[in-house]
Amino acid sequence: MSRVAIIGAGAMGAGIAQVAAQHGWDVHLQDVNDDVVSDAIAGIGRRLDRLVEKDRISAEDAAAAADRLQVVGDAFPDCELVIEAIVEDLDAKADVLGAILSQLNADAIVATNTSSLSVSDLGDRLGIGNRCCGMHFFNPAPIMKLVEIVRGRDTDEAVLDRVAEIAGDWGKQVARCADTPGFIVNRVARPYYLEAFRIVEEGMAGPDDIDATMKLLGGFRMGPMELTDFIGHDVNTATTRTVWNQWEQPDRLAPSWLQESLVAEGHLGRKSGRGIYDHAGDTPRCVVQVATPRPEIPADVRAAASTFTSAATDVEHDDDQAVIFARILGALINEATWAAHDGVASEADIDTAVRYGVNYPRGLFEWRNAIGAKPVEALLAAMDAWSEDHRFQAAPSTA
Repeated sequence: MSRVAIIGAGAMGAGIAQVAAQHGWDVHLQDVNDDVVSDAIAGIGRRLDRLVEKDRISAEDAAAAADRLQVVGDAFPDCELVIEAIVEDLDAKADVLGAILSQLNADAIVATNTSSLSVSDLGDRLGIGNRCCGMHFFNPAPIMKLVEIVRGRDTDEAVLDRVAEIAGDWGKQVARCADTPGFIVNRVARPYYLEAFRIVEEGMAGPDDIDATMKLLGGFRMGPMELTDFIGHDVNTATTRTVWNQWEQPDRLAPSWLQESLVAEGHLGRKSGRGIYDHAGDTPRCVVQVATPRPEIPADVRAAASTFTSAATDVEHDDDQAVIFARILGALINEATWAAHDGVASEADIDTAVRYGVNYPRGLFEWRNAIGAKPVEALLAAMDAWSEDHRFQAAPSTA
């Protein structure tokens, strides 16, 4: 019988537990006290019932999954895998996992769901670097398809292969990556938000125009501004600052003063009722003003953006839409290329990560290849010459 122990019964831990149980694994769930775990199991039961009501699963499968969930204390009998999903604090993770190591099989795999901490450091603290890895699920775990499998400095390849196999058996798309700041998604997706904010800060376009352009021309499910309202500007800026600082503050990843001012004013997005948009009514209303005067866009930038955008989409567009779209998608493609160059992950894994972790309509390298090398290079060169901070400096090719 396949058994997994999940440490932490909050939203993420409970979501992972549901995924494992629905795919036939016995789940031993632990938290600070048994009542927390019991509440989590009850919540999973309610979600399973809703899936039955929607004809997503059968009543028999829901009952079987619920039966696989167990509250555990200090004993973890024959668990092949332990997944830690507690607070993002290295000391806390090391203390909690260190306290249960003696209860585990000597070859049990220990995976952390961290999104920002070093897997290698955790493995060193525990003294099990060879069988410690990252298994980064995305919230909500039962819905989001991606799992980033993070390779610690000393992680055995067989451990990574097994964890990737388990994630695949649980219905997930796997992207393998190195133990670097932000892993794949939290680094590579930064320009989607940051370049959009810079466009507003410069006065080139308003947030609603940017959102409409990215959805219309690129097929993105949400525009960058409405997405940051959905995520929460406090969460989004904290991730930006962490990645920026840990990668030695490159201009490409520098935080937006406009977004940070929203956080300082308490305008966090949907959860506070206001961010870029006012969410008080039935339809969100854009409330962020565009800077003036509007910048003059050089002719070579417009020409490069037009060529790039026409190669990237068949949707009709005007010149301003071409520049907006090209700036944001070009920055994303360039960051993905930098990430591959830095050894974060392969091009294929980066494409998998952005498609299933942030639901991009295409992989960024897939998009780059469809556009062609010359239009991408011309756009980055024109944008880099125009930008004062040279954040469009092209990454060395990984081809």
